[in-house]
Amino acid sequence: MRRPQERAAERSALSVSGLAPHRAPSPAKAVEAEVLIRDVAFGGDGVGTLPDGRIAFVPFTLAGERVRVRVTREKKNRVEAKLLEVRAPSPARAAPLCEVFGRCGGCAYQHADYAEQTRIKLKQTRDALERIGRLEALPEIHLEAAPAPWGYRNKITMHSGPGGEIGFFAADGQKVVEVTHCPIADSAVNAEIARLRRSGRRPRHAVIENLAERQGSPEGSFAQVNRAMAERLLAWSREQAGGARGARLLDAYCGAGFFAFGLGDLFEEVCGVDRDARAIAAATARAARERRSHLRFFAASVDERLGWFLENGAPARTVLLLDPPREGLATAVADTVANSGCARVLYVSCDPATFARDLGKLAGRDGRFRVVSLALFDMFPQTASIEAAARLDPR
Repeated sequence: MRRPQERAAERSALSVSGLAPHRAPSPAKAVEAEVLIRDVAFGGDGVGTLPDGRIAFVPFTLAGERVRVRVTREKKNRVEAKLLEVRAPSPARAAPLCEVFGRCGGCAYQHADYAEQTRIKLKQTRDALERIGRLEALPEIHLEAAPAPWGYRNKITMHSGPGGEIGFFAADGQKVVEVTHCPIADSAVNAEIARLRRSGRRPRHAVIENLAERQGSPEGSFAQVNRAMAERLLAWSREQAGGARGARLLDAYCGAGFFAFGLGDLFEEVCGVDRDARAIAAATARAARERRSHLRFFAASVDERLGWFLENGAPARTVLLLDPPREGLATAVADTVANSGCARVLYVSCDPATFARDLGKLAGRDGRFRVVSLALFDMFPQTASIEAAARLDPR
C-alpha cells in the first residue's frame, strides 16, 4: 500500500492548472462551505472553489457533486477540506467495499464505480500530457481496464502501531489503521494477514507477498503487484515492438527481466540493465535455466551507463524499453535518449507527471521522436495510481 505522503506528492505533482507550489500548511480557520466539485486531481481529491475564490481539495468527492466541507489546512491560494456531506451525489458514486475506507491511506476511489475510476485516470493522464508535456495532436489513449477491480494485489506492507494495532498507515500518515482483511489484496495475501494477526507478532513493517504471482522476482525486488494487468501490459508491449524482429532490445530498469523474457523471442539480442544486483542475478540464472543465451543482464546504473550500452549496440537497430521508477528519467538519461537515434522507444511509467515531462522532452515540438501509441493500464483499481505507456518512433 502506498503511504499517504506519496499521495500528497502525487497531488502536488499533478493537480489542476496554475496552482501555487507546495508550501507548509498553516492552521485552518473553522470555515464550512458548500462547494461544487468540478474535477478530480491526481491523488484522488476532488477540486472545487470556496465562496471566497480559493481552490479547495476535498477527498472522496467526484466531479459534478455539490458537497458541504470544512477547511482543515490552508495554503496561499488553496485549502484542504474535509467532506461533511454529499448534498448532490454523482450518478457514479458507489458504496465502498472496505470498512476502513476513508481512514486507511491506501485507496482513494472506492466511492466511485469502476467505470468512473477509469474515466478519471484517462482524463488525468491526457491532461498531464497536454499541460506538463505540452504535447499536441496525441493519439487516443488505449484503456486496459482491470478484469478484477478487487482482490488483485500480490504484495502489501503491513505496519504496527504503538498500541499493538497492525494494518496500514492512516490517511493523515500519523497512525496505523487496524486491518483484518484488505479487499484489494488477493486471497493468498489475505490468508497471510490473518496468519500474522494470529501469531501475535507485531513487526514494525511486514512485507507480505504471494511469491507464486511475483513473476520470478527475488523476494524484496520490484515486480508488478497485479499479475493479470502485467500480462496485458506485456501483450501491448509485444504488439508495439512488432516489426522489429532481428533487432536488439535494450531493457533499461529491467528488474528481474519481466519485459526481457516476455519480448525476448522478438529479438536477436536482449540486454537488460538494472542497479538491483539481486534482480539481475535472478534474471541471469533464469536465462541460463531456459537456455536463452541471447538474453544478457548487467548490474549497472542506467543513469550512469545508458550511453555506453547504446554506443556499443548499434542504436539504429535498437528498441529501447524504459520502465523507470516514479521519479522518471534523470535529465542526463532523457538527453541521451533524445539524441540516441534508436529505432523505437517504449516508455512505461507509474507517474503521469514525470511521464508527461519526459515525453515532452523526447517528442515535443523540437523532439526527434513522435508519439505513435498511448495506453493506460489500470494496474491499481480503487487507488489513485496510474500506469501508462507510450511508443515513440523517430520523426
